[in-house]
Amino acid sequence: MRKKRKSENILNKVYEDFKNRQKNRDKKNLKLREEQIKKSQEKIKKIEKEQYLNNKKQVQREEDLNAKEQEINEKDLEQKKIYEKQKLIEKEQELREKELLLKEKELQIKEEEQIRKSKQQNLLNEELKIHSDQQKRKDKELKIREDEQNRKDIDLKIREDEQRKKDLKEQRKKYKEQKLKNQEDQIKKEQEFIKLKEWEENFDKEQKLKIEKEKLRDEKIKRRELEEIKLKDQKEFELKDELTSRLENFEIKQSRKN
Repeated sequence: MRKKRKSENILNKVYEDFKNRQKNRDKKNLKLREEQIKKSQEKIKKIEKEQYLNNKKQVQREEDLNAKEQEINEKDLEQKKIYEKQKLIEKEQELREKELLLKEKELQIKEEEQIRKSKQQNLLNEELKIHSDQQKRKDKELKIREDEQNRKDIDLKIREDEQRKKDLKEQRKKYKEQKLKNQEDQIKKEQEFIKLKEWEENFDKEQKLKIEKEKLRDEKIKRRELEEIKLKDQKEFELKDELTSRLENFEIKQSRKN
């Protein structure tokens, strides 16, 4: 029994030692793992930091590159604008040169035209001179004709004055005759007017007489009608009296009989 207990104690000790050693190993292993994890995390943080710094540098580099690219693009645009302006200036210069050539040609044409006009003007002046000489001759001839015409006009005026005097005499004579005739006509009209007035007065008198006669006749007729009406009324009244008296007499007789 003692041996058995001894052996059990030994076993328990051995087991406890083993357990303790196992625990110690586990702790060491756990500590090692924790340290390894901590180192790994630190490495990861360091790598992430380096990666962040690298990314930041990359972003900065990209931004610098973009800025440089934008600057290059702007310079290219400015260069293009300068080139286009240069082309426009060259075109304008070409157009000006063409315009100058055209103006030179126009001036040359105008000078030639001016020379031609000058020649024409000289010809015209000569023609005008010839025409002026002809006109002077015509003016002289015209003056001679005008003098002749003036003499004719004077003769005609004398004749017209004589004719006017004759016409005036005739007109005066006719006027006097017409005046006499008008006076006679006026006298006739006045006489006719007097006659007409007398006739109207007589006619008015006759009409008045007729009207008065008709009035008298109407009055007579009215009087006669009134008299007839009065007679009729009187007869009716008398008839009524006679009838009433007869009735009274008849009633008296009847009453006596009764």
